[in-house]
Amino acid sequence: MPRNNGFEAFDKEGDLEQFVLQAPTVKSTVDGQAVKAIMDDTPNAEGVVVMENSEPVGIVMRTAFFQKMSTLYGHSLYMKRPVNILMDSNFMEVDITHHVAQIGIQAMNREQSKLYDYIIVRKNGTYCGIISIRLFLVELAKRNEAQINVLQNQQQKLLTAHEQEILLRKDLEYRSNSIRNLLNHADQGFLWFGKDLIIKKEYSYTCMNIFHKPIGALSYLDLMIPYFGHDKVAVFQMACESYFQNDSSVTDNVYLMLLPSDCIIDGKNIHIDYRRIESDGQKAVMVILNDITEKIGLEKAMEEDRRKQHLMLKAVSCQAQIKQMIDEFRDIFSGGYQAFFKGKMDFHDALDALFRSVHTFKGDFAQYGFISASNRLHKFEDALLKVIDQGESTSIADVDRIMADADPESMLKPDLHMIFEVLGSDYFDKSEQITFPKSKFAEIETCISSAAEPLDRSAVLHLLRSLRHKNIKVFLEQYRDYLQYLSNRVMKHLPIYLIEGDDVEIDEEHYGDFLKSLVHVFRNIMDHGIETDEERLMRGKEERGLVECRISRLNSQWFTLCISDDGQGIDFHKIKDKALANGLCTVDELKTMTKDEISAFIFADHFSTKEQVDTLSGRGVGMSAFREACRSLGGEVSVTTEEGKGTSFLIQLPYQH
Repeated sequence: MPRNNGFEAFDKEGDLEQFVLQAPTVKSTVDGQAVKAIMDDTPNAEGVVVMENSEPVGIVMRTAFFQKMSTLYGHSLYMKRPVNILMDSNFMEVDITHHVAQIGIQAMNREQSKLYDYIIVRKNGTYCGIISIRLFLVELAKRNEAQINVLQNQQQKLLTAHEQEILLRKDLEYRSNSIRNLLNHADQGFLWFGKDLIIKKEYSYTCMNIFHKPIGALSYLDLMIPYFGHDKVAVFQMACESYFQNDSSVTDNVYLMLLPSDCIIDGKNIHIDYRRIESDGQKAVMVILNDITEKIGLEKAMEEDRRKQHLMLKAVSCQAQIKQMIDEFRDIFSGGYQAFFKGKMDFHDALDALFRSVHTFKGDFAQYGFISASNRLHKFEDALLKVIDQGESTSIADVDRIMADADPESMLKPDLHMIFEVLGSDYFDKSEQITFPKSKFAEIETCISSAAEPLDRSAVLHLLRSLRHKNIKVFLEQYRDYLQYLSNRVMKHLPIYLIEGDDVEIDEEHYGDFLKSLVHVFRNIMDHGIETDEERLMRGKEERGLVECRISRLNSQWFTLCISDDGQGIDFHKIKDKALANGLCTVDELKTMTKDEISAFIFADHFSTKEQVDTLSGRGVGMSAFREACRSLGGEVSVTTEEGKGTSFLIQLPYQH
């Protein structure tokens, strides 16, 4: 029969029944609250078994349960939801007739995250209990140590039983080696320490491969200081001290989660997991070291392949746009930037306009898959921003110097090399083609043939130029891939992207700058508008956000484009604080402003509520560049927002036929 109070002395090597325990069970219909109640009432239980019709359908381990509960919104997400979203249905099952050594090897070869999960045991096909792999290993080690002491006493007292003593010793050595082999062949480093942080002598051979020296009797903290750094050392000391002073097993895992989990040792990326164990009635810490260098390298290679595929797709589908972008980029760095300073514009306004142009190029590069160029241009932005921050002392000579020091070809080289490697070095030199629907050609043919009088030159030119027109929805569709890129960068779900409304055909050459500037709107939406998955769940929203583009033809002269999201809306408190800090208004002026007027501050130069600048946003020039592109066409943009509901950018533009 299964035993509840530990293991009895094992009678023979293949007897698995002596290791079977009874774990708490719950029905599959209960919720997380019921599981937590069992965990609190039975603090020694490592987990519970979820049953359905007297059959085990899943397990919920204590460590995994409280890790989920300790996340930012874990309590509200799981406590009142069915246990089936908490349980692990992919568990290990064995028959009670299986051999102990065989079970041990299978258990230790499981993936690291399930190494200490319950093993479900069946007898004649019926569930009869569980095996705790942690207790399994600990009990074997204790029994081995006890029997070694017995043999040592027998050696002194039973000289006549010399041959039997040798046989028993070999048997014990076999058992000890079996346990150590389980650890040594797991491709993981296992070690443990108590309150004094001294590493015990029982550690796996993989630890020797990682540290290149024996580590028994060393201080774990002293061993890891060279790899943790000062910040992580302070965190380790605080969390470890709290762990050993803590009397609640419920919160132990919280402190263990705070311990440093990643470091680099001799060029290898090591991931570290910590587990609560007990030794002689005192709690200790088991450390599991995993070399994930190969995994990280593989992930980087896969990401590079995905990036290359994306770049190739964009190069093929957007050849003309990319060629124009590259030509304009090269032009501005080869002296074209001087045009910003030759007009009547104030010098510092011209400098801001140059910065906006560079910032837009960074967004364009990212949209078309030129990620390397985008990242390198971000570094150039840092240098240009330092020149701007000099204030009144900045001169055109400073601008000339920094533009001369820039190396645009080196920025483009990695991405262009990928394209040329596949499509040929003359890819962008090939003649461009204008494609249009057959119906468009038929429409022009009908217009010419049905004219009462021969068409004059201007009418013919108008018809020919109309061949270059494309539905604005075609250009908006190109941002679908960019939203995918942005969602990965900010670690949010890819939102649903809708393009609806009237069909408005536009000339890409005329509206090109405006279309490119939309990159700033989509970045703003993903970075500031759409919430994280947990925030959306807390607000009762779908995990996936919504981004909608709606086109409306007002009349023959004007059309509108509304880009909206269902995110958190604009934070007016942050906007007000930033506006005051930037000197855009006074406290008294702010009191009389409408919400629309306050929202309009997001279009001001160098205005951003983001604390930290990164390659995605934070410069405070993207939305300014977007509004400037609208105004250069004779249009205007306004923004409306509702807290918790979302934000809409309404763009009104003149329609050029």
